[in-house]
Amino acid sequence: MTALYAIPALVLLVLALGISAVVAAAGQIWIHRRFRGQDFIAHNEVGGIIIAVTGTLYAVMLGLLTVAMWQHFLEARQLVVMESDADIDVWHTAVGLSRPVRERVRDDVLRYAQIMKDREWPLMRKGSYDTTAGAVSMDAIDATGSLLPANTGQSNAQAATLGQLTIMHDARQQRIAINLVGLSWFGWLILLLGGICIVGFCWLFGLRNRRVHLLMTAIVTTMIVSALILLFELQYPFRSDVGIGPDAWNDAVAHIHQMQAGAMPNMR
Repeated sequence: MTALYAIPALVLLVLALGISAVVAAAGQIWIHRRFRGQDFIAHNEVGGIIIAVTGTLYAVMLGLLTVAMWQHFLEARQLVVMESDADIDVWHTAVGLSRPVRERVRDDVLRYAQIMKDREWPLMRKGSYDTTAGAVSMDAIDATGSLLPANTGQSNAQAATLGQLTIMHDARQQRIAINLVGLSWFGWLILLLGGICIVGFCWLFGLRNRRVHLLMTAIVTTMIVSALILLFELQYPFRSDVGIGPDAWNDAVAHIHQMQAGAMPNMR
């Protein structure tokens, strides 16, 4: 699985289409040569009804799974935005904390964002994650939670900061879980068997022009394989090169650096 995700999505699509088209064409040629005496054209009317039913069932199944994986992908992207926004919000809400605690918390959230950008995202491509990021976020939670507020402003800042740190922590846990769960092997087996059956059924039709028949089979194969590759790329939103990148974390680091270089002393 990791090796397949190391292949660029476009290259994987081209390879899959090329191999499947050759196999589909070879299978059709072999069937028609093996049963040369059969009149395949005579079965077109009945075969058309059968493939319409089976094709519809397969299309519904494939469509439902693709929609489910797309929602899975959107949920993952929303979690990343939520996590990075919470990291930035911690920087802002920490303004009301005492100076030592504020500096410690802000150092932690900047370090956390840099870990996400530089270390965790490359590991996410391999289905893993950085083990130090959790310790950094917990250090910020410990520093904030250990503060004894001297006034109402510090108390409010402490509550707001802890709330954002909790959101950041929970969003990361959900993101990691999403990157570990995709379509089961049994689901892929059913999809592959269904696709093979649809393509194989195309071999049982007959046309007087064999080249046109091969072209029709290639088109059906292309549609099925393209949908399967799309499903493959969507099931793990952080492993594919067309998946979710660290753009949100790049923006978070840039925003924090902007605050550090700004004119407002309390936001540095």
